[in-house]
Amino acid sequence: MYLFDYATPPLEPGNYRMEVATNVGFDGKDHPLKDKDYFEVVGPRFVLPPALVGGVFPPRNGHGPFQDSLAHVALMRRTLPWERSLDKGKPIPNPSDGKLLQADYPTPWMALLIFEEDEYTLLQNVALETVVPADVYTRLGKPANVLCDAVQAEKSLVTQIMPTKQELQLLTHVRWVNVDDRELSAEGSGGWFAVVMASRVPTPNKKCRACLVSLEERSDLVKADAPPSEIPAPLMRQQQNEYLDAGTKLGSKSKYMEVSEYAQVGQKYNLPVAMVKLVLLHTWQFTCEGDGTFFNLMQKLDVGMIGKVKKEGQPALTDTAHLRMTLHDRGGGTDATLYRGPLVPFDLTRDALGPYHSADQCRRATPEAGVEDISYAAAFEVGRLLAAADARLAQELMRWRRQAYKQSARASNLVAIDKRFQLELPPLLEEKLSVSLPPIIAEKAIEKFVSGASPIADRYGLNGASKVVGMDAKAVSEVWGLASLLEAQTILGGIPGGLGLEIAEPAMTPRANTTLEAVVADEASASQLKLMRDRMDANTKILLGGKA
Repeated sequence: MYLFDYATPPLEPGNYRMEVATNVGFDGKDHPLKDKDYFEVVGPRFVLPPALVGGVFPPRNGHGPFQDSLAHVALMRRTLPWERSLDKGKPIPNPSDGKLLQADYPTPWMALLIFEEDEYTLLQNVALETVVPADVYTRLGKPANVLCDAVQAEKSLVTQIMPTKQELQLLTHVRWVNVDDRELSAEGSGGWFAVVMASRVPTPNKKCRACLVSLEERSDLVKADAPPSEIPAPLMRQQQNEYLDAGTKLGSKSKYMEVSEYAQVGQKYNLPVAMVKLVLLHTWQFTCEGDGTFFNLMQKLDVGMIGKVKKEGQPALTDTAHLRMTLHDRGGGTDATLYRGPLVPFDLTRDALGPYHSADQCRRATPEAGVEDISYAAAFEVGRLLAAADARLAQELMRWRRQAYKQSARASNLVAIDKRFQLELPPLLEEKLSVSLPPIIAEKAIEKFVSGASPIADRYGLNGASKVVGMDAKAVSEVWGLASLLEAQTILGGIPGGLGLEIAEPAMTPRANTTLEAVVADEASASQLKLMRDRMDANTKILLGGKA
């Protein structure tokens, strides 16, 4: 275990603005590119999620001799007690004796207070502005529509049990522990915990309540110096004018009055009792009772009951430390049985027949007396009840069971899908469950669809395009005067060479050089040109509505 005085967060909760700038230079000048982004750091303030509470002591609803112990709570986030400021708006001065723990140490904004059963009142879902004073509400930023839980008690009591600024530093620390083989509540913390301790020791034979409260901006309650154990009489006269001489009315010659005497005077003269409310973050109850610690109980263990009883009325134990008991079975009958606890004055052999699944599997018959031994059956039931009482364990067991059902359903789906698509999955079921199925199924499904389809008859749509006049190979060959139909088909892509294959270039028709006079003398060509001109004129007349 490593202990630390405190752990502060990199950023306290609040709103922040981040600016990013990049300088780009061209034309001999700088052209900065700026961007702004706003973000908020959030954290618990008026409500503490139960998941952030790793554990409490004394145990919740526990019964035991806790009068020699300090109550404390372990928080799962190590920086939580220092994530907010205690007195940012109205600073609390340093102690008058100058013995501050460390001037640069941060002060926690929460404290653990212990109240007895008749000293407090719990308030649930109340408006924040009704819990804290008006000036405190202003320093908190006047958050609107905030509901919180609160604890209410007499101001004189809260003043007495409230830690000072210096004590708050001493009562809160950080610890780093090894979480191996620890309870489930240690999971997810990395071994880091913030521990907040109480400064009030529980009273014996009292039912107490531990309250983790928020002290943010509560400069009216947290003081630099501890209050005196006695209250001066002048303070009494300030609260009630008729207390001209409080000591005389009490029949006391002392200059000061005890706190208990002050309460008696207030009840006698019907003085208004000043009450104070605190924001409640977490709370639990416990009862301080019992006659000693475990060590004291073991010291008082009487081994004189084995064999012959020293004191009359005590149950006699056998030489094996067994106690004869009467067991009521399921059929309504009674049987004589033997029970032995784990605390015996000699070594015991460990039962190696477990693990067991029910208490009946742990029942044994003693060969010496022929009587049934229910020691291990009772231990099994005690363990089962302790496990059932642990809410976190019940949640983990339910989560494990739900995950097992999901894995079983996934395995069944894997078998059905593999049978249908013939997936190439690992041979072991454990390896199959960790495989990502969507990409494999998508690949196999597409492969299945493609393999079952017939080939595409006209993949590029050439059959439909070939019906166009300009795509007719014969017409193209005649108009362009090509040497063969093969050349036209090649140009139009009707043969494989037109789709990208390398083919031989068709040979050019050899033509002799000619002159302009020879062209003019070619009457056949002139006739063809005249025929083409007449056709164009006819088409033009049609487009113009019959007009030349």
